[in-house]
Parts: sequence; structure tokens; C-alpha cells
Amino acid sequence: MSISAFILDPEDEFERAFMLPVATEAFFKQYWEPATEELGLQWTALFQGGTDVEHEDVPAILEEIGKLKEWVTAKMDGEAQEHMLRRLKLLETGLPSAFRRGDTVVHIG
Repeated sequence: MSISAFILDPEDEFERAFMLPVATEAFFKQYWEPATEELGLQWTALFQGGTDVEHEDVPAILEEIGKLKEWVTAKMDGEAQEHMLRRLKLLETGLPSAFRRGDTVVHIG
């Protein structure tokens, strides 16, 4: 299984195609979970079980992504570090673009 971000109740082709991969369950447990716990992150802690995100939630999530990027840079190395940084950057740039209409809801889980 894997964790990804997608738009609930898509209304057009962009929304139907929107999907941001976050992590496999195993990768999330091994890397994301320890970082989330150590940093005391609230939104990221919800990703594995699944959470709905509205436009007003994005700044808080982007703040957590920034903290995760710093943690990954300091505490990880090699391919795992590169992989996680790629996924964080994808979320950082892709998540805000999902909210083209006011009532968009993105599910991350």
C-alpha cells in the first residue's frame, strides 16, 4: 500500500488526474514516522491514516514540509534522503496547485 494525495470529488480532467505520491507504507513507517514524532508534526502524523485537506490548511502543511526537509537533510543520507526530499518537494509544489476552486478537498492517505 502507499500514501498519496488526490482530489476528492473531482470535477474536471485536471482534478481527476491529480495525484501526488507521498510514500509507501514501509518507507513512511521507516522514515516519515520517526521524523514526524521527533518534530511533533500534527498534519504529517495524519497522513498514514488519511486526512482531508482544505485550502486554508495548506500553509500549516507547507510549514511542516519545510521542517521535514531540514530534518531529512540533517539526519538522512544516500538514496533514502534523495527519495524523501523529492517527495517533499513534490508535495510542496503540487499541493497548492490542487486548489483551483474554492471547495476543493484533497485527501492525503
